[in-house]
Amino acid sequence: MEVEQRYGDQVRIIGVPGLAGESSMREFVADTSTDGLIHVPDVDGEIWTRFGVTQQRTYVFIDDDGTWRTSGYGSLQEDVEGLIAQ
Repeated sequence: MEVEQRYGDQVRIIGVPGLAGESSMREFVADTSTDGLIHVPDVDGEIWTRFGVTQQRTYVFIDDDGTWRTSGYGSLQEDVEGLIAQ
């Protein structure tokens, strides 16, 4: 994943596949070539609920101090670059 390769020394990207069975999650990871990332399955939706995630393609950015925000309207790379620039 290009974002991980470019910014992996500044941010950690963790996939949280949710609301699907394990086989669907594994298939998604294989299809998107994101097998090099850490993935934390969220089968019961607990993590999604904690961060207010209601749909796929939502990014949650958690700062060192624990503050967080969600995004999903731009590209992951644009969002990460914007956060790093701050």
